Amino acid sequence: MNHEPLDRLHLQQIAAAYAAGYRMARAELADDTKYYTLTQCYRKFGRGTVDRWAAEGLIEIIKDGTRNSKCRVLAERIELVASQSNRASWFDNHE
Repeated sequence: MNHEPLDRLHLQQIAAAYAAGYRMARAELADDTKYYTLTQCYRKFGRGTVDRWAAEGLIEIIKDGTRNSKCRVLAERIELVASQSNRASWFDNHE
């Protein structure tokens, strides 16, 4: 086996590929946030549904401060509720 030393161009290409991979991994992790804003929840699941889940106590809306501060919801919790959502929970609370 004959190993030739890497020239400057190959080193730059390797560094660029590493940087691109790193940026892609960071972008994927950024999508995996721990919390959704209330606006994101409304867009994804519907305003009425999110408000009903909050009223039923299935999700907790966390307000960051007072007055007009952001509201957020634990992403893992709302995804779990959404995956197991059915109309039976509505009937249990409205009979």
